[in-house]
Amino acid sequence: MIQGLEEIDIDRSSYVDPNGFVFRYKGDFYRAIYRNVADFYRGLFENGTINTLISQHHLVSTEISEIQLPQPDVALVLKHEKIEPISYCTEWCPSMLQSAGLALLDLELAILGSDCLLQDCYPWNVLFRGTEPVIVDFTSIVKAESSLIWPAFEQYRAFFVRSLQLCLQGKGKVARYFISNNISGISVDDLIQASTTTFKLFHPSLLFEKIVDNTLQKKPDMRIRLRQNLEKSKPPSSDVRRHFFSRLRKKLANLKFPKGIDAWSNYYQQIGPQIDRKKKLDSIDSILNEHQPASVVDLGCNTGVFSIIAAKKGARVIAIDSSEACIESLFQTAREDRLPITPLISDLFCPTPPSGFLAKQYPGLLERVESELAMCLGLMHHLHITGRQSLPRIAELVHSVAKERLIFEYVAQDDDNNVLLGAGRPIHYTLDDVKKCLNEYFSRIEVLDSDRPTRKLLVCAR
Repeated sequence: MIQGLEEIDIDRSSYVDPNGFVFRYKGDFYRAIYRNVADFYRGLFENGTINTLISQHHLVSTEISEIQLPQPDVALVLKHEKIEPISYCTEWCPSMLQSAGLALLDLELAILGSDCLLQDCYPWNVLFRGTEPVIVDFTSIVKAESSLIWPAFEQYRAFFVRSLQLCLQGKGKVARYFISNNISGISVDDLIQASTTTFKLFHPSLLFEKIVDNTLQKKPDMRIRLRQNLEKSKPPSSDVRRHFFSRLRKKLANLKFPKGIDAWSNYYQQIGPQIDRKKKLDSIDSILNEHQPASVVDLGCNTGVFSIIAAKKGARVIAIDSSEACIESLFQTAREDRLPITPLISDLFCPTPPSGFLAKQYPGLLERVESELAMCLGLMHHLHITGRQSLPRIAELVHSVAKERLIFEYVAQDDDNNVLLGAGRPIHYTLDDVKKCLNEYFSRIEVLDSDRPTRKLLVCAR
């Protein structure tokens, strides 16, 4: 038995669940279940429901643990699969958000047969195993006792439906900004103000919903009477709920997000024949063959050419780029080919910061993506010239996410792309300058040719 709470690390985001709490112990994830609901969850294990939900409906792999906690109100401890990387909805492309939303509805439809509902539907309850959404909030599954069809419906609309409506208008960045508020998500007012005139013309019900919402906000007595009437009403049948969830799922599944196009998603099509792309591809392939990393983070991944090479060799890959179009394209490709790649949208000049209560609830990006091997290819000049980051700062960045090795592409000062970037200030550096900065963190550096004379691949090891 664990002697006391000081031996475990209670997850900072597990503070409001009435059924238990999540904690870490010796590197693994566990969930304590309170005594008043322990028999309910134990029964779902015993009748085979949990195994079905795990194998067919996106629930995180979970087993009953022999660990015991000393607290008298804890009667059961579960052990969860550790899903890596931890990612958040503020880093997802539209298809990832849609995939997570559909997974929640699939799970909801599956548990109706056990007379259960999901009590909440935050996107923070979903992680990605590669491109597969995994629902990690086990105790969100509760008995269906509410008189509402789905008590979490407004929450689902605020984080999934309205976000995807903005994405359909090409406003994915706006949607990700709004849902960074992990409490309220996107309100009707937010959606109306951020939407195009065309969208509002084709969705006149939004204005009606806003009027009703504003009226209820101004008349608390009316809200109280409505709530009291709902609480007195008979709970809807499982058939009514099934019809509701099936319709909602169909609407969400019908949304189509094409592989977007922007200046970066077409980058490889714009490379001239004088560039020896095969030479660089072969070099990266050879390096990965030699070292066989179990995990790789690809910084500035673009559409994921090198991420795909690493994934096909068995590495778990985290691919990061600021371009939504590139990440959308890579996610769809990886999903189609069943590759273990989790693509994330984040700007390396200003990566996703810690957030939530006291800015400690959700760790920042760089705390979550450390991998055995990091790749920083075709990015140095963007970080140094466009981003105005010094060479020591760039070395610190790549060091922070590379546990063992780094493949860093040096871009010489006279590279044609540097001319296009336009520094606007004096720039001077050499290969030796870059190696000196990297040597602060990596003891061995091997220099290989890349795809053009002005670039080199630096293979760095701790």
